[in-house]
Amino acid sequence: MKTNKQIINNTKLSFKPAFPGLKGVDMFASQYPIEPFLVFTEYLMDRPVFGPHPHAGVSVMTYMLPDSQNSFINRDSFGDMSEVEPGGLHISQAGKGLQHDEFPKVTGVEAHGFQIWINHADKDRLVTPKAIHAKPSEVPEVITDDYKVRIVHGEFNHQRPQYQMVTNVNLFHVFLNAGKSITLDAQEMAFIYSLNGTGDADGQKILAQSMVNFSTEGNQIVVNGGENGLEFMFGTGVPLNEQITYGGPFVMTTPEQMADTKRRYGRGEMGELLPFRG
Repeated sequence: MKTNKQIINNTKLSFKPAFPGLKGVDMFASQYPIEPFLVFTEYLMDRPVFGPHPHAGVSVMTYMLPDSQNSFINRDSFGDMSEVEPGGLHISQAGKGLQHDEFPKVTGVEAHGFQIWINHADKDRLVTPKAIHAKPSEVPEVITDDYKVRIVHGEFNHQRPQYQMVTNVNLFHVFLNAGKSITLDAQEMAFIYSLNGTGDADGQKILAQSMVNFSTEGNQIVVNGGENGLEFMFGTGVPLNEQITYGGPFVMTTPEQMADTKRRYGRGEMGELLPFRG
């Protein structure tokens, strides 16, 4: 039986400067009920900001929005160097640890995209690191008279991309036409992050740059497009509900795992990645 989820939070957000050349809309699992997503950030970046840095225990996704004026470069300590074009994505499934670097291809031109961290279950916390890359044409699209859905990860309408992270979540980029509606199957955790336009769900208006969280009860969400339609990201999955220990770029289950991860990084076991000299 299909039942609609109810909205439990509808939070209007805005871009904030983070570093010179970078501003973002930041959403964290410590603030919003979005786990197994841990970090969900819409960003605008026009220059290298971070330099080479490590990750372990999570998958880190860069999804470039199709309207981005710039591509992103992702390189890691295991030899991958990929260009993430507008509409494409790259996932560093960090597992037991790697170093990577990512920056706009052309300095001075804004890149527009998402940085997303996806949690790993304890049994998958230390999987072998893996780079997953998808060109824009490799992100499946479902197009009707009412909407277009880009299947960034997971399954929609019996279609799914060829790539799969160790943590199974659905993440869709939805373009809902004015006055139209879409019904989305939802798991225990579900959220909408709106990008452009307006719409409504569960009797509440949705504005741009809003995080909308839904109840754990129910298994579908009906979204209606406003007079200019609504562009949004839809994420849904099953919370892992396991202990999480944060340590900067590392996410582990226990403090003991975290201490060991930092020792392994100090010993150079996550590889070497020198600053880029292009």
